[in-house]
Amino acid sequence: MDEIIYWNHHETTLFAVEELRRLMRNAGYESTIADHATYSESIENSDRKIHLITTNEYHATCKNDKMVTINDDGFALFRSGNDLWIIGNEARSILYGVYMYCKNRFGYEWTQLDEESIVKKELLTQEQLYIHEPMFARRGNIIETINDPNYVNALIDWGVKNGQNEYFFTFFLWDYIKSYVSSALRKRNVHVTLGGHSLSYLLKEIQENTSDNELKQNEKLKFFAENRKLQDKVIQKIVDICMENEVITRVSLWPEDIGIDEKNASGFLPTYIRFTEKLKEALQKNKSQVVVEYIVYNAGLSWNMLEREDQTEASDHVDVLYAYWGRDYSTAIDSNEPKQKRAYETLQDWNKQAIKKGRSLTVLEYYSDHFMLSELFPPLLTRIQQDLHDYKEMNIQGVLNLIVPTHQKRKHPEIEKNYPWKWIHHLNNYIYARIAWGEEYKVIVEEYFTVLNEDKEAFQQMFVELEALISQHTKWNAPLFPARLVDPEKVEDRITYPQIPSYLREVYNRLAEWDFTETESFLAIQTKDNFTSFTTKEMMLIYFYYLKEVAGIHAEAWTLEVEQ
Repeated sequence: MDEIIYWNHHETTLFAVEELRRLMRNAGYESTIADHATYSESIENSDRKIHLITTNEYHATCKNDKMVTINDDGFALFRSGNDLWIIGNEARSILYGVYMYCKNRFGYEWTQLDEESIVKKELLTQEQLYIHEPMFARRGNIIETINDPNYVNALIDWGVKNGQNEYFFTFFLWDYIKSYVSSALRKRNVHVTLGGHSLSYLLKEIQENTSDNELKQNEKLKFFAENRKLQDKVIQKIVDICMENEVITRVSLWPEDIGIDEKNASGFLPTYIRFTEKLKEALQKNKSQVVVEYIVYNAGLSWNMLEREDQTEASDHVDVLYAYWGRDYSTAIDSNEPKQKRAYETLQDWNKQAIKKGRSLTVLEYYSDHFMLSELFPPLLTRIQQDLHDYKEMNIQGVLNLIVPTHQKRKHPEIEKNYPWKWIHHLNNYIYARIAWGEEYKVIVEEYFTVLNEDKEAFQQMFVELEALISQHTKWNAPLFPARLVDPEKVEDRITYPQIPSYLREVYNRLAEWDFTETESFLAIQTKDNFTSFTTKEMMLIYFYYLKEVAGIHAEAWTLEVEQ
Protein backbone atom coordinates (compact mmCIF):
# COMPACT_ATOMS: atom_id res chain seq x y z
CA MET A 1 0.00 0.00 0.00
CA ASP A 2 1.35 3.40 -0.98
CA GLU A 3 1.46 6.26 1.49
CA ILE A 4 0.81 9.81 0.30
CA ILE A 5 2.63 12.43 2.38
CA TYR A 6 1.77 16.10 1.90
CA TRP A 7 4.14 18.82 3.07
CA ASN A 8 1.83 21.84 3.18
CA HIS A 9 -1.85 22.62 3.62
CA HIS A 10 -2.35 24.73 0.50
CA GLU A 11 -5.82 24.06 -0.92
CA THR A 12 -4.32 22.94 -4.24
CA THR A 13 -1.84 20.58 -2.56
CA LEU A 14 -4.71 18.95 -0.67
CA PHE A 15 -6.66 18.71 -3.92
CA ALA A 16 -3.60 17.03 -5.48
CA VAL A 17 -3.68 14.50 -2.62
CA GLU A 18 -7.37 13.93 -3.26
CA GLU A 19 -6.80 13.43 -6.99
CA LEU A 20 -3.83 11.09 -6.46
CA ARG A 21 -5.79 8.93 -4.04
CA ARG A 22 -8.81 8.84 -6.37
CA LEU A 23 -6.79 7.94 -9.45
CA MET A 24 -4.85 5.24 -7.62
CA ARG A 25 -8.05 3.71 -6.26
CA ASN A 26 -9.67 3.69 -9.72
CA ALA A 27 -6.57 1.89 -11.01
CA GLY A 28 -6.90 -0.74 -8.26
CA TYR A 29 -4.38 0.58 -5.73
CA GLU A 30 -5.21 1.71 -2.21
CA SER A 31 -3.25 4.36 -0.31
CA THR A 32 -3.00 6.03 3.04
CA ILE A 33 -2.52 9.74 3.69
CA ALA A 34 -0.18 11.46 6.12
CA ASP A 35 0.66 15.03 7.04
CA HIS A 36 4.45 15.43 7.07
CA ALA A 37 4.24 17.54 10.22
CA THR A 38 2.79 14.59 12.16
CA TYR A 39 4.27 11.78 10.09
CA SER A 40 6.30 9.09 11.88
CA GLU A 41 9.33 7.69 10.08
CA SER A 42 8.82 4.44 11.95
CA ILE A 43 5.89 3.52 9.75
CA GLU A 44 7.12 0.83 7.39
CA ASN A 45 3.91 -0.75 6.14
CA SER A 46 3.80 1.09 2.82
CA ASP A 47 5.16 -0.23 -0.46
CA ARG A 48 6.04 3.29 -1.51
CA LYS A 49 6.00 6.76 -0.02
CA ILE A 50 4.85 9.53 -2.34
CA HIS A 51 5.79 13.03 -1.16
CA LEU A 52 3.90 16.05 -2.49
CA ILE A 53 6.11 19.07 -1.90
CA THR A 54 7.08 22.46 -3.33
CA THR A 55 10.57 23.17 -4.63
CA ASN A 56 11.35 25.53 -1.76
CA GLU A 57 10.19 23.04 0.86
CA TYR A 58 12.18 20.27 -0.79
CA HIS A 59 15.42 22.25 -0.83
CA ALA A 60 14.95 23.64 2.67
CA THR A 61 13.99 20.54 4.61
CA CYS A 62 14.90 17.34 2.79
CA LYS A 63 18.03 15.34 3.42
CA ASN A 64 18.44 14.23 -0.18
CA ASP A 65 21.60 15.44 -1.88
CA LYS A 66 19.77 15.64 -5.21
CA MET A 67 18.93 19.27 -5.95
CA VAL A 68 16.46 20.13 -8.68
CA THR A 69 16.06 23.26 -10.80
CA ILE A 70 12.66 23.77 -12.40
CA ASN A 71 11.53 26.71 -14.54
CA ASP A 72 8.12 28.39 -14.57
CA ASP A 73 5.34 26.18 -13.18
CA GLY A 74 7.05 22.92 -14.08
CA PHE A 75 7.54 19.92 -11.81
CA ALA A 76 9.95 17.07 -11.09
CA LEU A 77 9.45 13.41 -10.28
CA PHE A 78 12.40 12.21 -8.20
CA ARG A 79 12.94 8.66 -6.99
CA SER A 80 15.05 8.00 -3.91
CA GLY A 81 14.98 4.46 -2.59
CA ASN A 82 11.41 3.59 -1.76
CA ASP A 83 10.31 7.21 -1.95
CA LEU A 84 8.89 9.18 -4.85
CA TRP A 85 9.01 12.97 -4.63
CA ILE A 86 6.54 14.99 -6.68
CA ILE A 87 8.14 18.43 -6.58
CA GLY A 88 6.46 21.53 -7.97
CA ASN A 89 7.50 25.14 -8.15
CA GLU A 90 4.05 25.91 -6.75
CA ALA A 91 1.03 23.99 -5.56
CA ARG A 92 -0.50 23.77 -9.05
CA SER A 93 2.77 22.29 -10.31
CA ILE A 94 2.40 19.49 -7.77
CA LEU A 95 -1.02 18.77 -9.27
CA TYR A 96 0.54 18.61 -12.74
CA GLY A 97 3.08 16.16 -11.34
CA VAL A 98 0.32 13.98 -9.89
CA TYR A 99 -1.37 13.72 -13.27
CA MET A 100 1.89 12.89 -15.04
CA TYR A 101 2.76 10.29 -12.42
CA CYS A 102 -0.64 8.61 -12.79
CA LYS A 103 -0.30 8.72 -16.55
CA ASN A 104 3.11 7.08 -16.47
CA ARG A 105 2.42 4.54 -13.71
CA PHE A 106 -1.19 3.54 -14.40
CA GLY A 107 -1.70 4.47 -18.06
CA TYR A 108 -4.21 7.28 -17.56
CA GLU A 109 -5.11 9.49 -20.49
CA TRP A 110 -7.30 12.58 -20.68
CA THR A 111 -7.93 13.07 -24.37
CA GLN A 112 -11.60 13.86 -24.87
CA LEU A 113 -13.57 16.23 -22.66
CA ASP A 114 -15.39 14.50 -19.77
CA GLU A 115 -13.46 11.31 -20.43
CA GLU A 116 -10.90 9.64 -18.20
CA SER A 117 -9.47 6.35 -19.37
CA ILE A 118 -6.78 3.86 -18.40
CA VAL A 119 -5.09 2.70 -21.55
CA LYS A 120 -3.54 -0.73 -21.38
CA LYS A 121 -0.03 -0.27 -22.66
CA GLU A 122 3.53 -1.12 -21.79
CA LEU A 123 4.66 1.74 -19.60
CA LEU A 124 8.24 2.93 -19.72
CA THR A 125 10.34 2.67 -16.59
CA GLN A 126 10.81 6.10 -15.07
CA GLU A 127 14.32 7.43 -14.69
CA GLN A 128 15.47 8.51 -11.24
CA LEU A 129 14.82 12.18 -12.03
CA TYR A 130 12.25 13.44 -14.51
CA ILE A 131 11.74 17.17 -14.96
CA HIS A 132 8.96 18.67 -17.03
CA GLU A 133 8.85 22.36 -17.93
CA PRO A 134 6.21 24.13 -20.04
CA MET A 135 6.90 25.57 -23.46
CA PHE A 136 5.06 28.77 -22.51
CA ALA A 137 4.50 30.56 -19.21
CA ARG A 138 0.87 31.36 -20.17
CA ARG A 139 -1.28 28.52 -21.52
CA GLY A 140 -5.03 28.43 -21.55
CA ASN A 141 -8.38 29.34 -23.06
CA ILE A 142 -10.18 32.60 -23.69
CA ILE A 143 -13.93 32.17 -23.16
CA GLU A 144 -15.90 35.27 -24.11
CA THR A 145 -19.56 34.36 -24.40
CA ILE A 146 -20.16 30.72 -23.42
CA ASN A 147 -22.63 30.93 -20.53
CA ASP A 148 -22.50 27.20 -19.84
CA PRO A 149 -21.00 26.52 -16.38
CA ASN A 150 -20.94 22.74 -16.79
CA TYR A 151 -18.97 23.04 -20.01
CA VAL A 152 -16.61 25.65 -18.57
CA ASN A 153 -15.95 23.50 -15.50
CA ALA A 154 -15.24 20.54 -17.78
CA LEU A 155 -12.77 22.68 -19.75
CA ILE A 156 -11.01 23.71 -16.54
CA ASP A 157 -10.76 20.14 -15.25
CA TRP A 158 -9.56 18.76 -18.59
CA GLY A 159 -7.26 21.71 -19.22
CA VAL A 160 -5.29 21.39 -15.98
CA LYS A 161 -4.89 17.67 -16.58
CA ASN A 162 -3.30 18.66 -19.88
CA GLY A 163 -1.07 21.43 -18.51
CA GLN A 164 -3.12 24.60 -18.90
CA ASN A 165 -2.76 27.34 -16.29
CA GLU A 166 -5.06 30.21 -17.32
CA TYR A 167 -8.72 30.90 -18.10
CA PHE A 168 -9.80 34.26 -19.53
CA PHE A 169 -13.38 35.54 -19.21
CA THR A 170 -15.15 38.71 -20.26
CA PHE A 171 -16.45 40.73 -17.33
CA PHE A 172 -20.07 40.06 -18.30
CA LEU A 173 -19.55 36.30 -18.62
CA TRP A 174 -17.71 36.25 -15.29
CA ASP A 175 -20.67 37.96 -13.65
CA TYR A 176 -22.93 35.17 -14.90
CA ILE A 177 -20.81 32.14 -14.05
CA LYS A 178 -18.41 33.12 -11.26
CA SER A 179 -20.47 31.41 -8.56
CA TYR A 180 -20.35 28.15 -10.53
CA VAL A 181 -16.68 28.08 -11.56
CA SER A 182 -14.72 29.93 -8.84
CA SER A 183 -14.28 26.81 -6.71
CA ALA A 184 -12.87 24.76 -9.60
CA LEU A 185 -10.47 27.58 -10.48
CA ARG A 186 -9.38 28.23 -6.90
CA LYS A 187 -8.61 24.65 -5.90
CA ARG A 188 -6.48 24.20 -9.01
CA ASN A 189 -4.74 27.54 -8.35
CA VAL A 190 -4.96 28.59 -12.00
CA HIS A 191 -4.67 32.16 -13.27
CA VAL A 192 -7.90 33.98 -14.08
CA THR A 193 -7.96 36.93 -16.48
CA LEU A 194 -10.96 39.23 -16.83
CA GLY A 195 -11.51 41.66 -19.67
CA GLY A 196 -12.09 41.21 -23.37
CA HIS A 197 -14.68 43.31 -25.18
CA SER A 198 -16.42 44.31 -21.95
CA LEU A 199 -16.34 48.10 -22.11
CA SER A 200 -20.05 48.42 -22.98
CA TYR A 201 -20.92 46.16 -20.05
CA LEU A 202 -18.84 48.19 -17.59
CA LEU A 203 -20.22 51.49 -18.88
CA LYS A 204 -23.78 50.21 -18.60
CA GLU A 205 -23.16 49.10 -15.03
CA ILE A 206 -21.89 52.58 -14.17
CA GLN A 207 -24.56 54.48 -16.06
CA GLU A 208 -27.35 52.57 -14.35
CA ASN A 209 -26.09 53.81 -10.99
CA THR A 210 -25.45 57.49 -11.68
CA SER A 211 -27.41 60.61 -12.49
CA ASP A 212 -24.41 62.45 -13.88
CA ASN A 213 -25.21 63.31 -17.50
CA GLU A 214 -21.51 63.44 -18.29
CA LEU A 215 -21.36 59.70 -17.70
CA LYS A 216 -24.04 59.03 -20.31
CA GLN A 217 -21.50 59.25 -23.10
CA ASN A 218 -20.76 55.89 -24.63
CA GLU A 219 -18.40 56.54 -27.49
CA LYS A 220 -16.53 53.29 -27.51
CA LEU A 221 -13.08 54.03 -28.93
CA LYS A 222 -12.96 57.66 -27.80
CA PHE A 223 -13.43 56.46 -24.24
CA PHE A 224 -9.69 55.82 -23.88
CA ALA A 225 -8.75 59.35 -24.94
CA GLU A 226 -11.57 61.44 -23.52
CA ASN A 227 -13.78 61.84 -20.46
CA ARG A 228 -11.27 61.13 -17.70
CA LYS A 229 -14.07 61.20 -15.14
CA LEU A 230 -15.73 58.26 -16.87
CA GLN A 231 -12.37 56.47 -17.09
CA ASP A 232 -11.93 56.83 -13.35
CA LYS A 233 -15.38 55.33 -12.77
CA VAL A 234 -14.58 52.35 -14.99
CA ILE A 235 -11.22 51.84 -13.31
CA GLN A 236 -12.81 51.89 -9.86
CA LYS A 237 -15.43 49.39 -11.04
CA ILE A 238 -12.68 47.04 -12.26
CA VAL A 239 -10.74 47.43 -9.01
CA ASP A 240 -13.86 46.56 -7.01
CA ILE A 241 -14.44 43.43 -9.10
CA CYS A 242 -10.82 42.32 -8.68
CA MET A 243 -10.84 42.90 -4.92
CA GLU A 244 -13.96 40.82 -4.35
CA ASN A 245 -12.49 37.54 -5.62
CA GLU A 246 -8.92 36.40 -4.98
CA VAL A 247 -8.87 34.05 -8.00
CA ILE A 248 -8.56 37.02 -10.39
CA THR A 249 -4.91 37.52 -11.37
CA ARG A 250 -4.99 39.67 -14.53
CA VAL A 251 -7.08 42.32 -16.28
CA SER A 252 -7.07 42.65 -20.06
CA LEU A 253 -9.76 45.15 -21.10
CA TRP A 254 -9.92 45.59 -24.87
CA PRO A 255 -11.32 48.32 -27.12
CA GLU A 256 -14.67 47.47 -28.63
CA ASP A 257 -14.60 45.02 -31.53
CA ILE A 258 -14.78 47.72 -34.19
CA GLY A 259 -12.07 49.33 -36.25
CA ILE A 260 -10.82 52.86 -35.86
CA ASP A 261 -10.68 55.11 -38.91
CA GLU A 262 -7.58 56.97 -40.03
CA LYS A 263 -8.97 60.28 -38.76
CA ASN A 264 -9.00 59.02 -35.18
CA ALA A 265 -6.03 56.67 -35.47
CA SER A 266 -3.25 59.00 -34.43
CA GLY A 267 -2.60 58.76 -30.73
CA PHE A 268 -5.12 55.98 -30.04
CA LEU A 269 -2.67 53.30 -28.89
CA PRO A 270 -0.65 55.62 -26.60
CA THR A 271 -3.79 56.87 -24.85
CA TYR A 272 -5.18 53.33 -24.56
CA ILE A 273 -1.90 52.08 -23.11
CA ARG A 274 -1.90 54.98 -20.66
CA PHE A 275 -5.40 53.95 -19.54
CA THR A 276 -4.12 50.44 -18.72
CA GLU A 277 -1.22 51.98 -16.78
CA LYS A 278 -3.71 54.05 -14.76
CA LEU A 279 -5.64 50.87 -14.06
CA LYS A 280 -2.45 49.19 -12.84
CA GLU A 281 -1.67 52.17 -10.60
CA ALA A 282 -5.17 52.00 -9.08
CA LEU A 283 -4.81 48.28 -8.36
CA GLN A 284 -1.44 48.83 -6.71
CA LYS A 285 -2.89 51.57 -4.49
CA ASN A 286 -5.36 48.95 -3.29
CA LYS A 287 -2.47 46.57 -2.60
CA SER A 288 -3.62 44.25 -5.37
CA GLN A 289 -1.11 42.07 -7.23
CA VAL A 290 -3.40 41.75 -10.27
CA VAL A 291 -1.42 42.08 -13.52
CA VAL A 292 -2.66 44.36 -16.33
CA GLU A 293 -2.16 44.13 -20.08
CA TYR A 294 -3.30 45.95 -23.23
CA ILE A 295 -4.16 44.37 -26.56
CA VAL A 296 -2.82 45.26 -29.99
CA TYR A 297 -5.50 43.94 -32.31
CA ASN A 298 -6.62 44.75 -35.84
CA ALA A 299 -10.28 45.18 -34.90
CA GLY A 300 -12.36 45.53 -38.04
CA LEU A 301 -9.14 44.77 -39.96
CA SER A 302 -7.79 48.13 -38.84
CA TRP A 303 -4.00 47.98 -39.11
CA ASN A 304 -3.53 51.16 -37.10
CA MET A 305 -4.85 49.33 -34.03
CA LEU A 306 -2.27 46.57 -34.50
CA GLU A 307 0.86 48.25 -35.81
CA ARG A 308 3.05 50.46 -33.63
CA GLU A 309 3.73 53.98 -34.77
CA ASP A 310 7.07 55.64 -34.06
CA GLN A 311 5.65 57.67 -31.17
CA THR A 312 4.11 54.59 -29.55
CA GLU A 313 6.21 52.62 -27.08
CA ALA A 314 5.43 49.53 -25.11
CA SER A 315 4.69 50.14 -21.44
CA ASP A 316 7.17 49.70 -18.60
CA HIS A 317 4.33 48.59 -16.31
CA VAL A 318 1.81 46.49 -18.24
CA ASP A 319 2.09 43.52 -20.61
CA VAL A 320 1.14 43.07 -24.26
CA LEU A 321 -1.48 40.78 -25.83
CA TYR A 322 -1.13 40.46 -29.62
CA ALA A 323 -4.10 39.36 -31.76
CA TYR A 324 -4.06 39.25 -35.55
CA TRP A 325 -7.53 38.53 -36.98
CA GLY A 326 -7.98 37.44 -40.59
CA ARG A 327 -5.05 35.10 -40.86
CA ASP A 328 -4.78 32.46 -43.57
CA TYR A 329 -4.30 29.32 -41.48
CA SER A 330 -3.02 27.33 -44.44
CA THR A 331 0.27 29.26 -44.18
CA ALA A 332 2.91 29.77 -41.48
CA ILE A 333 3.25 32.95 -39.44
CA ASP A 334 6.37 33.89 -41.43
CA SER A 335 4.90 33.25 -44.88
CA ASN A 336 5.44 35.71 -47.73
CA GLU A 337 1.73 36.40 -48.16
CA PRO A 338 1.63 40.25 -47.94
CA LYS A 339 -0.83 40.61 -45.05
CA GLN A 340 0.74 37.80 -43.05
CA LYS A 341 4.22 39.22 -43.65
CA ARG A 342 3.03 42.59 -42.38
CA ALA A 343 1.43 40.98 -39.31
CA TYR A 344 4.57 38.96 -38.59
CA GLU A 345 6.78 42.05 -38.76
CA THR A 346 4.37 43.80 -36.39
CA LEU A 347 4.55 40.90 -33.95
CA GLN A 348 8.35 40.97 -34.04
CA ASP A 349 8.29 44.70 -33.39
CA TRP A 350 5.95 44.53 -30.39
CA ASN A 351 7.83 41.58 -28.92
CA LYS A 352 11.13 43.44 -29.24
CA GLN A 353 9.54 46.42 -27.50
CA ALA A 354 8.10 44.27 -24.71
CA ILE A 355 11.43 42.56 -24.06
CA LYS A 356 13.18 45.93 -24.06
CA LYS A 357 10.74 47.18 -21.41
CA GLY A 358 11.01 44.03 -19.32
CA ARG A 359 7.41 43.01 -20.03
CA SER A 360 5.93 39.86 -21.52
CA LEU A 361 4.02 39.41 -24.77
CA THR A 362 1.32 36.80 -25.29
CA VAL A 363 -0.27 35.82 -28.61
CA LEU A 364 -4.01 35.25 -28.92
CA GLU A 365 -4.73 32.48 -31.41
CA TYR A 366 -8.06 31.46 -32.96
CA TYR A 367 -7.59 27.68 -33.18
CA SER A 368 -11.00 27.03 -31.57
CA ASP A 369 -12.92 30.02 -32.94
CA HIS A 370 -16.00 28.79 -34.77
CA PHE A 371 -16.78 32.29 -36.01
CA MET A 372 -13.47 32.84 -37.78
CA LEU A 373 -13.04 29.20 -38.84
CA SER A 374 -16.80 28.67 -39.39
CA GLU A 375 -18.71 25.39 -39.62
CA LEU A 376 -16.30 24.44 -42.38
CA PHE A 377 -13.98 23.95 -39.44
CA PRO A 378 -10.43 22.85 -40.26
CA PRO A 379 -8.34 20.55 -38.08
CA LEU A 380 -5.06 22.41 -37.53
CA LEU A 381 -2.73 19.75 -36.17
CA THR A 382 0.43 20.60 -38.09
CA ARG A 383 -0.30 24.34 -38.18
CA ILE A 384 -0.55 24.51 -34.38
CA GLN A 385 2.64 22.49 -34.02
CA GLN A 386 4.59 24.80 -36.31
CA ASP A 387 3.04 27.98 -34.89
CA LEU A 388 3.91 27.18 -31.30
CA HIS A 389 7.47 26.22 -32.12
CA ASP A 390 7.84 29.41 -34.18
CA TYR A 391 6.50 31.49 -31.28
CA LYS A 392 8.89 29.76 -28.91
CA GLU A 393 11.80 30.58 -31.21
CA MET A 394 10.73 34.23 -31.01
CA ASN A 395 10.83 34.10 -27.19
CA ILE A 396 7.09 34.73 -26.94
CA GLN A 397 6.04 34.21 -23.32
CA GLY A 398 2.51 32.91 -23.82
CA VAL A 399 -0.12 31.70 -26.29
CA LEU A 400 -3.84 31.62 -25.47
CA ASN A 401 -6.47 29.82 -27.54
CA LEU A 402 -9.85 31.48 -28.10
CA ILE A 403 -12.95 29.29 -27.95
CA VAL A 404 -15.99 30.69 -29.79
CA PRO A 405 -19.18 28.70 -30.50
CA THR A 406 -20.94 28.64 -33.85
CA HIS A 407 -22.55 31.82 -35.12
CA GLN A 408 -26.22 30.88 -35.31
CA LYS A 409 -27.78 32.30 -38.48
CA ARG A 410 -30.86 30.04 -38.64
CA LYS A 411 -30.24 29.82 -42.36
CA HIS A 412 -29.80 26.05 -42.31
CA PRO A 413 -31.42 24.74 -39.12
CA GLU A 414 -30.84 21.12 -40.14
CA ILE A 415 -27.10 21.78 -39.74
CA GLU A 416 -26.96 24.33 -36.95
CA LYS A 417 -29.38 22.63 -34.55
CA ASN A 418 -27.22 19.58 -33.93
CA TYR A 419 -23.75 20.69 -35.04
CA PRO A 420 -21.43 19.39 -32.25
CA TRP A 421 -19.10 22.39 -32.10
CA LYS A 422 -17.75 21.53 -28.63
CA TRP A 423 -16.42 18.20 -29.87
CA ILE A 424 -15.27 19.48 -33.24
CA HIS A 425 -13.08 22.32 -31.95
CA HIS A 426 -11.65 20.13 -29.19
CA LEU A 427 -9.02 18.40 -31.34
CA ASN A 428 -7.38 21.75 -32.04
CA ASN A 429 -7.59 22.69 -28.36
CA TYR A 430 -6.09 19.31 -27.41
CA ILE A 431 -3.14 19.70 -29.77
CA TYR A 432 -2.62 23.29 -28.66
CA ALA A 433 -2.81 22.52 -24.93
CA ARG A 434 -0.34 19.67 -24.93
CA ILE A 435 2.23 21.29 -27.21
CA ALA A 436 2.05 24.54 -25.20
CA TRP A 437 2.59 22.41 -22.09
CA GLY A 438 5.78 21.08 -23.68
CA GLU A 439 4.97 17.61 -25.01
CA GLU A 440 6.09 16.07 -28.29
CA TYR A 441 3.77 16.29 -31.28
CA LYS A 442 4.24 12.65 -32.33
CA VAL A 443 3.31 11.40 -28.86
CA ILE A 444 0.29 13.71 -28.68
CA VAL A 445 -1.11 12.58 -32.03
CA GLU A 446 -0.39 8.91 -31.32
CA GLU A 447 -2.33 9.05 -28.07
CA TYR A 448 -5.28 10.81 -29.71
CA PHE A 449 -5.71 8.33 -32.56
CA THR A 450 -4.67 5.11 -30.80
CA VAL A 451 -8.26 4.37 -29.71
CA LEU A 452 -9.13 3.76 -33.37
CA ASN A 453 -7.02 0.59 -33.41
CA GLU A 454 -6.79 -0.77 -36.98
CA ASP A 455 -8.41 2.42 -38.38
CA LYS A 456 -5.83 4.67 -36.77
CA GLU A 457 -3.64 5.27 -39.81
CA ALA A 458 -6.54 5.92 -42.17
CA PHE A 459 -8.18 8.49 -39.91
CA GLN A 460 -4.93 10.21 -39.02
CA GLN A 461 -4.10 10.56 -42.70
CA MET A 462 -7.59 11.89 -43.38
CA PHE A 463 -7.17 14.60 -40.75
CA VAL A 464 -3.84 15.67 -42.23
CA GLU A 465 -5.38 15.78 -45.71
CA LEU A 466 -8.42 17.72 -44.48
CA GLU A 467 -6.18 20.24 -42.75
CA ALA A 468 -4.39 21.01 -45.99
CA LEU A 469 -7.68 21.23 -47.91
CA ILE A 470 -10.06 22.95 -45.51
CA SER A 471 -7.71 25.46 -43.89
CA GLN A 472 -7.48 27.14 -47.31
CA HIS A 473 -10.89 28.76 -46.86
CA THR A 474 -9.50 31.08 -44.15
CA LYS A 475 -7.66 33.08 -46.83
CA TRP A 476 -11.06 34.55 -47.77
CA ASN A 477 -11.81 35.84 -44.25
CA ALA A 478 -10.11 39.19 -44.81
CA PRO A 479 -11.34 39.85 -48.39
CA LEU A 480 -14.93 38.93 -47.47
CA PHE A 481 -14.96 40.66 -44.06
CA PRO A 482 -17.29 41.08 -42.24
CA ALA A 483 -18.74 38.08 -44.09
CA ARG A 484 -17.11 34.66 -44.24
CA LEU A 485 -17.07 31.86 -46.77
CA VAL A 486 -20.29 30.49 -45.21
CA ASP A 487 -22.07 33.87 -45.64
CA PRO A 488 -22.67 34.16 -49.40
CA GLU A 489 -25.91 36.05 -48.75
CA LYS A 490 -23.90 38.88 -47.15
CA VAL A 491 -21.43 39.34 -50.02
CA GLU A 492 -22.44 41.97 -52.56
CA ASP A 493 -19.68 41.50 -55.15
CA ARG A 494 -19.92 37.70 -55.31
CA ILE A 495 -19.09 37.70 -59.00
CA THR A 496 -15.46 38.53 -58.10
CA TYR A 497 -15.05 35.21 -56.29
CA PRO A 498 -15.70 32.53 -58.94
CA GLN A 499 -13.08 30.27 -57.34
CA ILE A 500 -15.11 29.83 -54.13
CA PRO A 501 -17.85 27.55 -55.57
CA SER A 502 -15.25 25.32 -57.23
CA TYR A 503 -13.27 25.13 -53.99
CA LEU A 504 -16.36 24.15 -52.00
CA ARG A 505 -17.24 21.49 -54.57
CA GLU A 506 -13.73 20.10 -54.25
CA VAL A 507 -14.22 19.78 -50.48
CA TYR A 508 -17.65 18.20 -50.95
CA ASN A 509 -16.45 15.70 -53.57
CA ARG A 510 -13.53 14.59 -51.40
CA LEU A 511 -15.75 13.96 -48.39
CA ALA A 512 -18.44 12.31 -50.51
CA GLU A 513 -15.97 9.49 -51.17
CA TRP A 514 -16.60 8.26 -47.62
CA ASP A 515 -19.54 5.97 -46.92
CA PHE A 516 -21.83 7.75 -44.45
CA THR A 517 -24.65 5.21 -44.55
CA GLU A 518 -24.07 4.02 -40.97
CA THR A 519 -23.39 7.58 -39.78
CA GLU A 520 -26.68 8.84 -41.19
CA SER A 521 -28.51 6.03 -39.38
CA PHE A 522 -27.62 7.37 -35.93
CA LEU A 523 -27.91 11.08 -36.74
CA ALA A 524 -31.50 10.78 -35.54
CA ILE A 525 -30.25 10.47 -31.95
CA GLN A 526 -27.26 12.81 -32.28
CA THR A 527 -27.52 16.26 -30.71
CA LYS A 528 -24.95 19.01 -30.37
CA ASP A 529 -24.08 18.10 -26.76
CA ASN A 530 -24.43 14.32 -26.47
CA PHE A 531 -21.06 13.45 -28.02
CA THR A 532 -20.13 11.31 -24.99
CA SER A 533 -22.81 8.88 -26.25
CA PHE A 534 -20.69 8.07 -29.30
CA THR A 535 -17.28 6.56 -29.81
CA THR A 536 -14.38 8.68 -31.04
CA LYS A 537 -14.63 7.01 -34.45
CA GLU A 538 -18.35 7.72 -34.67
CA MET A 539 -17.78 11.38 -33.72
CA MET A 540 -15.08 11.69 -36.37
CA LEU A 541 -17.50 10.39 -38.99
CA ILE A 542 -20.18 12.79 -37.73
CA TYR A 543 -17.63 15.61 -38.11
CA PHE A 544 -16.80 14.53 -41.67
CA TYR A 545 -20.52 14.31 -42.44
CA TYR A 546 -21.13 17.89 -41.31
CA LEU A 547 -18.13 19.12 -43.28
CA LYS A 548 -19.57 17.48 -46.38
CA GLU A 549 -23.02 18.94 -45.82
CA VAL A 550 -21.71 22.45 -45.09
CA ALA A 551 -19.50 22.38 -48.19
CA GLY A 552 -22.39 21.14 -50.35
CA ILE A 553 -24.94 23.66 -49.11
CA HIS A 554 -22.63 26.62 -49.56
CA ALA A 555 -21.22 25.44 -52.89
CA GLU A 556 -24.76 25.51 -54.21
CA ALA A 557 -25.48 28.90 -52.62
CA TRP A 558 -22.33 30.49 -54.03
CA THR A 559 -22.98 28.98 -57.46
CA LEU A 560 -26.48 30.44 -57.56
CA GLU A 561 -25.29 33.84 -56.42
CA VAL A 562 -22.42 33.95 -58.92
CA GLU A 563 -24.70 32.87 -61.78
CA GLN A 564 -27.22 35.57 -60.90
